[in-house]
Amino acid sequence: MARRMWVWTSHQLGKMEKVKTILEELKDYKPLTLRQVYYQLVSKGFIENKKSEYGMLSNLLKWARIDDYISWDDIEDRIRVFHTLKMWDDKRFFITEELNNFLKGYNRNILQSQRKYIETWIEKDALSSVFNRVCLPYGVPVVVCRGFSSVSFLNEFRERLWNHSNKEWIMLYFGDFDPSGVEMLNAMKETLEGELDMPGITFKRIALTKNDIFNYHLPHNPDALKKSDTRAKKHLENYGELAVELDALRPDILTEKIEMAIQNELDITALNEEVRTYQDELDKLNKMKKKIIAYVSGGGMDE
Repeated sequence: MARRMWVWTSHQLGKMEKVKTILEELKDYKPLTLRQVYYQLVSKGFIENKKSEYGMLSNLLKWARIDDYISWDDIEDRIRVFHTLKMWDDKRFFITEELNNFLKGYNRNILQSQRKYIETWIEKDALSSVFNRVCLPYGVPVVVCRGFSSVSFLNEFRERLWNHSNKEWIMLYFGDFDPSGVEMLNAMKETLEGELDMPGITFKRIALTKNDIFNYHLPHNPDALKKSDTRAKKHLENYGELAVELDALRPDILTEKIEMAIQNELDITALNEEVRTYQDELDKLNKMKKKIIAYVSGGGMDE
C-alpha cells in the first residue's frame, strides 16, 4: 500500500503561491523544468540556493500536481523519453490518418539564399525545447552536445560543414558558466581546428557569459566548483567563484538571446523573400491535397 508522505502546511501553501507566481509570469514558456522554476524562485529571494531547497521544491511540485494545485502541463521532464511503435486498430484508421497527413510537413529551406551556415549548440538537453521553439522556424539546427563532445560527434559536424562549403560557418554556443561549461567550447574548437584540420569556423559563445551573471543577477550554483574537477583551479583564477547554470536564465530572456543571435547572422531581406515563396508553395500544396483527398474519398476506402 502506497504511503502518503506530504502534508500541506501553511508554510508549504505559501511556497506553492510563489511557484504559481513564477508559472504565471512565464506562462508563454511552459512547460518549465524543475530546475528552471528553482532558479527563478532563488533569483526572487523566495528560497535559498542550496540542495535541501531543491529537494523540497521537487517534492512540492510532485504533490502540487497530484493534488491539482497546478497542471501536469506546467512542468515537464525533458530528459526521460518514451518510445513505442505506432499502431492502428484497422486499415481504415490508417488510411484516414494518411490522407490527413498527405502533403503535410513540407518545409522549404528558407536559408538557401544565406551566405552563412549556422548551427546552435547547447550543453543541456533539458533546454532543447526552448531552443527548438526559436531556432527551427528559422531552419537553424539545434545541436545538444551534453558535455564534452566525442571526436565522432565533432566529425559529424565537420561533415555537415563540408556539405555547405560555399558558406561561412557559424557555431552559436550556449552553456553553463562553470569550469566545465567554459572549457567545452574551447575544447571543441581545439579538436576541430587542431586535430580534425577544420579551420574557418566562427565560434560564438552567446550565453552564459560573465556579463549575463551580473546583468541578470543570476544565482551562483554552489555545486559547480568541485575541487576534484581539474578545471576548477583555472576557473577560480580567471573568474573567482562565479559558477552559474544556463537554466538560471529566465526562459523569456534566453529566448530573446537566441533569436537575436540568429538574426544578427542572417540577411533578413533574403530570408523574408524565401518565406514569401514558401507560403505560396504551401497554398499550392493545400489546393492539390484537397483535390486528391476528394478523389480518393469519392472512390471509397474499402477494397
